[in-house]
Amino acid sequence: MVAFCDTDLAMVTHSNTPLRASQRKDLQRQKLKRQVRLSSTMLLCIILITWLIDASVLNSKLLITQGITLGAFINWLAQSIFAGLVFRYTGAQAKHSIVGQMYLGQIIKWVVVISGFGLVFFAIKPISAGAVIFGFIAMQMGHFISLWKFR
Repeated sequence: MVAFCDTDLAMVTHSNTPLRASQRKDLQRQKLKRQVRLSSTMLLCIILITWLIDASVLNSKLLITQGITLGAFINWLAQSIFAGLVFRYTGAQAKHSIVGQMYLGQIIKWVVVISGFGLVFFAIKPISAGAVIFGFIAMQMGHFISLWKFR
């Protein structure tokens, strides 16, 4: 069982011995997998909730659901690519690689977001622009909440 020490934020076991590097990597992989599952579940929940609201209340022929789904998917895809790049390396000796991957991840994330919005707005007609942006923001808020929860 793993506990976190509040004074120096080092990961230790219950016997107060520091974790080995392999144990820290395993713990980080487990947390990343949990975060990916939560993110995918949030995407699915956003799709289902908007579909239920659209089908029962709005009757917009799934135009709102389509827009919110596409906006949330753009955000999910960009965040997933970023996380895959950033968490590739671990440890103090890989700090330069980690920083480089963070910069590369941010650049690729913005390219994916801009390309995704461009593709959605130019290729899919009719589309509700407000719903696409709302879906993107809803997914981003879900990421903020999940990161806050795991902190």
